[in-house]
Amino acid sequence: MNGDHFEKWLESVLLRKNSVIVMNNASYHSVKMEKILTTSWTKKSIQEWLSQKYISWDKDMIKIELLQKVSEVKHFYVIYRIETIVEKYGHTILRLPPYHRELNPIEMICSQIKGHVARENKTFKLNDVKKIITQGIQRVTIDNWKKCINHVTTKEKECGKLVDL
Repeated sequence: MNGDHFEKWLESVLLRKNSVIVMNNASYHSVKMEKILTTSWTKKSIQEWLSQKYISWDKDMIKIELLQKVSEVKHFYVIYRIETIVEKYGHTILRLPPYHRELNPIEMICSQIKGHVARENKTFKLNDVKKIITQGIQRVTIDNWKKCINHVTTKEKECGKLVDL
């Protein structure tokens, strides 16, 4: 999976009326509209970036000072490509915190499918595995989804209590 494939799938399959989009920060979910500065950028490139954003800087500033200025404002300029796609359809994205798979019901559904593949795969031949994966997906029921969503809701409440929400 890469950013382009994910974006095509997102627009052609996922985005329907009243979609709620919850996702993790996988690299293909997090392709940025523009590159954000790093320490490897040249001083001149940093100055140009700041100027393009109408952020003032002094000619006397050294690279580290310019980077400090960038770090103060760069969060305003981190725009993900997929967010611009879903906004066209009137949706927003809720990004999960890193390393919290328990807050994403699709992770539990994927585990269910992987478990089915592990139990049923006897030949390890690609065509057989494809069939077993398809069977595993077909075995996922609405009730499975409801249970996973209820589990996530319970975990969200537990997390909320930890931070006094």
